Amino acid sequence: MADSGSTRQGTPRKLLEVHSHNSSTGSEDDVTMKIVLVGEDTHNLEDVARKIKGVSEIYKSETGLEFVKDACECELSFVLGNFEGELFTKLHRAQVRIIGPPIIHRCVRDSLPLPLNVRPLFTWSMQDLVVCFTGFKNKAKLIWLVDHVHYMGGSVRKDESIKITHMVANITHGRKYRYAVNMGKPIMSEDWINRLWSDRIDIDSTADHPKMIAYRMKPFYECCLSFLGFSAEEQRHMEELTIENGGTFAEPGNEDTTHLVIDDQNIKEVPQDITVTAKVFLVRGEWFWGCIQMAACADEQIYTFEKMSTPARYQRNNNAMAKNRKRKRLQELVAETEGSPFMAYKRRSSSTDISATSMSPDSFLDLTYTPDKSDTLLAELKLENKEDGGKYSKRRMVVMELLQTEQNYVGILQTILNTFKAQIEKPDQYNGPILAQQDTKIIFGNIPPIYEAHCKLRDSLLYLVEHWSENNSIGDCLLKRADELMKAYPPFVNFFENTKETIQKCDHSNPRFHAFLKLCLSKPECGRQSLQELLIRPVQRLPSIVLLLQDLLKRTDASNPDKVKLEQAIEKVKNIMTHINEDKRKTESQVVMFDIVNDIDNCPATLLSANRHFVMKVDVMELSGNLSSRGDPLTLFVFSDNVEICKRRMKILGSTSRSPAIQNHKTPQKAYKHLEMISMTSIKRVLDVDETEDCRLAFGLICKDSAQTKEKLYSFTLAMDDISKNEVLTCICKNLAIVLCRPDIETFLAKVNGEELNINTKDLHKGNKALKFSRRVSRAFSFNKTPSKLKRAVSGMVHGLSPFVRDSKQFNGTGVRKLASTFDLTERLDDDSDTMSLGAYSLQEEGISPSTSIIGSPQRLSKPSHIFVTPSKSAAKAVKTPKWATIGPSSASKTKYL
Repeated sequence: MADSGSTRQGTPRKLLEVHSHNSSTGSEDDVTMKIVLVGEDTHNLEDVARKIKGVSEIYKSETGLEFVKDACECELSFVLGNFEGELFTKLHRAQVRIIGPPIIHRCVRDSLPLPLNVRPLFTWSMQDLVVCFTGFKNKAKLIWLVDHVHYMGGSVRKDESIKITHMVANITHGRKYRYAVNMGKPIMSEDWINRLWSDRIDIDSTADHPKMIAYRMKPFYECCLSFLGFSAEEQRHMEELTIENGGTFAEPGNEDTTHLVIDDQNIKEVPQDITVTAKVFLVRGEWFWGCIQMAACADEQIYTFEKMSTPARYQRNNNAMAKNRKRKRLQELVAETEGSPFMAYKRRSSSTDISATSMSPDSFLDLTYTPDKSDTLLAELKLENKEDGGKYSKRRMVVMELLQTEQNYVGILQTILNTFKAQIEKPDQYNGPILAQQDTKIIFGNIPPIYEAHCKLRDSLLYLVEHWSENNSIGDCLLKRADELMKAYPPFVNFFENTKETIQKCDHSNPRFHAFLKLCLSKPECGRQSLQELLIRPVQRLPSIVLLLQDLLKRTDASNPDKVKLEQAIEKVKNIMTHINEDKRKTESQVVMFDIVNDIDNCPATLLSANRHFVMKVDVMELSGNLSSRGDPLTLFVFSDNVEICKRRMKILGSTSRSPAIQNHKTPQKAYKHLEMISMTSIKRVLDVDETEDCRLAFGLICKDSAQTKEKLYSFTLAMDDISKNEVLTCICKNLAIVLCRPDIETFLAKVNGEELNINTKDLHKGNKALKFSRRVSRAFSFNKTPSKLKRAVSGMVHGLSPFVRDSKQFNGTGVRKLASTFDLTERLDDDSDTMSLGAYSLQEEGISPSTSIIGSPQRLSKPSHIFVTPSKSAAKAVKTPKWATIGPSSASKTKYL
């Protein structure tokens, strides 16, 4: 006998006997396995097969038939690369153990022993799966599918049972199909098995991989639907969904029709001109949406359309007599409840009755009213009122109406939580929960606290009505629940827009959720109202309570102790509403701040703050040149305590750009680039530049930080039409006044002449040629590694052509302008005729001369006269600049700025 690691080829001698499984002294690990590699396509597995634990010898053979005699005497496995053909058939009939190459690779990777399989096993992609088939009439196809399930490690059962894991169907009806739907078993098409077999070489391929969901049986497979009674738009939408879900559609009466879907709200009976055969299912519209929601064909018997008039029904005289008795009893009930503010039961058949019983705009009629404790109370109140022969007081009527609307409102919240939220989250439904957990939390997460608070309020009101007295304090009842309402409502109202957006997004992207919403519309507890319409009720409830309390206040005598409590309750609820609105505004501002930070490149991390809120965005162009080049597009993001200045990128990097540098850019370029963040405390003056032909829509900010020794002037021109310059300046001054705790915002605003500060927009509006030429030159030389000498040369040329430099040193004796590259850097610039002082325009700190801060030159000029005029001050006061110490931001000032 050869060594355990040897490989034998040709005619082998008799294989040695191995340990038996039933040996009392041996174990499963003691069993020695031998492998026969059949065919040239498996001979390359020799080195891999040696790594399998327990393998003693490996043989190579062209057919493997010579080893069949010895297969029964030892644990011998035949490896075949193809489970088809004459060779596979012979070995299979010889009842030898056959495995595929993926089994060898899987055993080596996962350190598994060779399987002791009875049937041929090519791969383990369907391991531990139990499959049942239904609807296959072609016997040859069914045999092929069953065999290949076995080849991939699965099992097959003839009848449905709790042990099956998957149903492979070729129909959308029948006992087995209905069992799989009811038990939540995945129903797959035969393409599922074909796909798994095509991926049999991949050892990581599994039958429950998420990509296999695409091979589930479509709900309308081999179904032809016809629609009757729907609007043209809705029918077109339903026809599109029919195609997407594996079905077809035809006109009513077509011979191919299998299901006639009828809108039972508009159609009471099928028209006689439409031919309906016995094979056609007559179903309501809910059946269609139920199929979409479950992603499986719903049971037609549950949604059968019942004709309103049939001969059998008219032949039963006793049924008609019963109807007459019922109609008489209903008339008696209506007579009893006439004049009462309560209607314990609402009839959905009459819109007139519904409108008559509505007590307020916020009242919601629960069409399937469930009797509760209050119904017994209503009956007692009606009897009591009837015996006394009198009427309720006006105050009591309003309180009862408040209780009724509160009960209806709680019923709406209960419908949202039970009919919508609970059904969407249901884990044991077919295909699992309808929505992802995150979407469900966004839509319904803030409803439970509101529901709990109003349940307590309803119970309190109910107790007061049960134990009625004119001195009962309704106001005190509201005041006790005020804190709970204050905590419950802001989270819902603040993110209500986000809730609506999430519903719309899921409605368009999730067919199951869309079908679920359609189904809920037909449920009586929803009152034909959509989820969005029901979710708007919490937003409307507090204003409704205020109106009812005000009405109750009018009906309450001045001597009643509840008078003061009602006034306090009304004021408290109004404060809650004000708090909600203010909190919503701050929340929206915080959300905008996150968007702004994400859009700014190199944005300072300190921009995000809980005490800061966004005010406005202003698009401008640079005039001063202190932040960027003159004429560059900038954006001012005005916040409550600072101003973020960014450069606005006109073109965002995209994938279609030709520049190699841009193509290698890994992350998308942001819309803005951070330049400067100016605190409100560092802004000394806001300048309103006079409008002239050469200076349009210009304004400026004089800033001086505590770390700076001199002031800076930032000047801009407005570059947007939807906002005026006056609005921008007023907004900045208002926030300055809030931060510095100053009552007069006009103190911070100064009106100046642009010529005095060299502020003009002439070149920007008329397109100065020199500026255009300088930009063209800059673009021509804008490559990555520009030599420093070339940069200086280009800078000098642009500087020499600039119309804003009026230094006499730039001209030679002949009056020709010199380039900056020819300047003598050792020369002293003694002529400062073009310099200016900003001291006269700013509110200086105590003890500092107005001319101590100079821009453009170390030299100082005397203060020019009649430079600016403060709008609210006289001319005499304008010359003398007021002085005070700079005050930092006040944490106590939280006044609304606009």
